[in-house]
Amino acid sequence: MKPFRAAVIGTGWAGKMHAHAYQDCQQAELIGISDVNEASTRRVGEELNTYYTTDHREFFDMNPQIVSIATPPFTHYEIAKPFLEQGVHALIEKPITLDLKQADELIAIAQQEGVGLMVGFSERFHIGFRNAQRRLRKIGMPYMAHGWWMHRAPESKGWIWDVEKSGGTIVDLGIFLIDLFRWFFNSEVRMVECRAGNFKFKDAASEDSASMFLKFETGAFASIDVSRALPKAFPSPLDVGMKIFGTDGMIRVDTSTLPLQIYTEKQSIIPDLLRTPSLWIADEVHYFLNCLLNNKEYMCNGQDGRIALEVVLGARKSAETHEKVVFG
Repeated sequence: MKPFRAAVIGTGWAGKMHAHAYQDCQQAELIGISDVNEASTRRVGEELNTYYTTDHREFFDMNPQIVSIATPPFTHYEIAKPFLEQGVHALIEKPITLDLKQADELIAIAQQEGVGLMVGFSERFHIGFRNAQRRLRKIGMPYMAHGWWMHRAPESKGWIWDVEKSGGTIVDLGIFLIDLFRWFFNSEVRMVECRAGNFKFKDAASEDSASMFLKFETGAFASIDVSRALPKAFPSPLDVGMKIFGTDGMIRVDTSTLPLQIYTEKQSIIPDLLRTPSLWIADEVHYFLNCLLNNKEYMCNGQDGRIALEVVLGARKSAETHEKVVFG
């Protein structure tokens, strides 16, 4: 018998990858999937030959030990809270919520019930970013970075454009890089400044592009560019990467070309790290399962999710007021 019974809520790209990861591993049994979109949940359920439903509350009678939540961000709190209160471990795709008080409540419930609460900052598990963090010492002390997250949105409609549902482009895309920079610099953000606008999707409710500037407690600083306007001719719907400058060199991560490049004064290192794009979601799920099985502390916990949320909400405030936001 497998150690954990797992349910997945949300059958978009990320939710589908969660479901495949549970079904294909030895640590968990996939007991079912759920999505409010009946056609989507049926399609994925039949593909995986697993139970499917449009009402995730049915899972309460199926005795899950783990739930993965990969739904639009505005639903995370209302879905996660009752599962945590029932003692179910939760893996919530970023952001943890769109509200700091709700995030605090989920963290408190998880601590009270003694269950795991992990936030799915999946880029920490991408082969390029993961190996860059492991090899960070090769470039000395990191002091400056630039990151980009570009997405080709098919149209200006849907929940990703609704600030109340997604947090807008600033939150939905920017939070990935804010989390990565916290991880790489091992330091907290003390100031954020952001500018944003609609340039391609002028009728969209959310900005289509934004730039941010972050200052860290160590004195390090970083810039972030995010956009939904990646050109159609670009060979992928996503272009994500980062350059990190240290006192002894530079690291470049580029998910569209070479995953990892390291340059110092004496050598260049380009490891062979090619992987299929879907695998890093599976790595995220397997990491969570292994931490639970072995009673280990895990990265991307609820507090990490809360801190990154506070910074990215500060970035949204800065974009609206045209003033910097200072923390702590």
